[in-house]
Amino acid sequence: MTVPTGPYPSAQDLMDRAMRAAALSDFGPGIFREGLAVLLASLADDAKLPPEGQAQTIALVERRLVNRLRIQDWYARHPELETQEVSGPVVVMGLTRTGSTALGNMLSLDPQFRSLRGWEQAQPVPPPIAGEEEHDPRRMAHQAEIDRIYREDPLTAAQHIHEVDASVEDTEVLGLEFAAQQMTLPVWQYFEWWRERDMAPVFAYHRRVTQLLQSRRPPSLWLFKAPHHKFHLDALIAAYPNARFVMTHRDPAKVIPSYTSLVTNVWPKGTAERHDMAVAGTQVHRHLLRGMEKALASRDRIGEDRFVDVHHTDLNRDPLGTLARIYDFLGMELTEDMKASVIRWLGKHRSGAHGEHRYTAEQFGLTDAQIREDFGFYIDRFGIDAGNKRGH
Repeated sequence: MTVPTGPYPSAQDLMDRAMRAAALSDFGPGIFREGLAVLLASLADDAKLPPEGQAQTIALVERRLVNRLRIQDWYARHPELETQEVSGPVVVMGLTRTGSTALGNMLSLDPQFRSLRGWEQAQPVPPPIAGEEEHDPRRMAHQAEIDRIYREDPLTAAQHIHEVDASVEDTEVLGLEFAAQQMTLPVWQYFEWWRERDMAPVFAYHRRVTQLLQSRRPPSLWLFKAPHHKFHLDALIAAYPNARFVMTHRDPAKVIPSYTSLVTNVWPKGTAERHDMAVAGTQVHRHLLRGMEKALASRDRIGEDRFVDVHHTDLNRDPLGTLARIYDFLGMELTEDMKASVIRWLGKHRSGAHGEHRYTAEQFGLTDAQIREDFGFYIDRFGIDAGNKRGH
């Protein structure tokens, strides 16, 4: 990889900008400098972002660096956070586009769980306060953006469910270490680094953030919804030794083109036109295939007793029955109030309620047969149904 040139500042320049913006200088522990250097080099080599996308990405990096400074400052002023216990987590993971968002949203309705919400991840300091969240400006702004998506952006609305208080992928938390999956950008070399890097220091920092977030809004039991955790389960267990996993499953021939369609749509505006979609499809296919290889190797080490499996077809056909099985696995009560909340949620987010997400493997240079052949080890192990309907 080359040294970043052109529109991308150096890592040190970006850190200097963040220090000036926050009037702070301690970025805290972790491997963020390594991750930032790899990301900047891959942006220069791979991303082909238009000027507006470049500016948005630089602003994202600066925001995450400012957040690091503020987190470290908060810890300096509240050292008692270091000794906080973290309950759980329960982790919804597996292949993406397998119903994990719907399942995570349903579980987030239960007050027994503490969701890791997007609006608090994006700006963790100050941590939210129990009883005051409804009027938190961060939450209000996030709700306004969700309202805009459902009003003005039908493709994004059809591709993904958006809820202000649901547990969402921890991209912002991992991004503080510049060790998020970062599929919102076409940074192929960064993905290669990310897939194989030992993420133990990253999840140690992740735990540091959850300690901060729970400090004034205590959890009952943390709920993480992050399909990408499949890549680094051993590192997650090192930071969260009591973690248990709900692994979601679906025919990979549905997953790969659906996810490629999703990520290329969320790249900065004007970026997809600069890329060969067949290359994008190949990259996503390779990425998720390696993720499943790593997940199953880690699962064998961690032990089957930590996992419960949920198939996309079962979740669609019998969501309450599927939840009952998950709650039995967790040793938790599925209350009548929770069932009623789920039924209401299902009425709002029934399949197709926000439009149809259409895609084919061929538009990304792939075929269903090749995908299924490559994922044969996974399909066979879990008895994956290859006949479910295309969509969402």
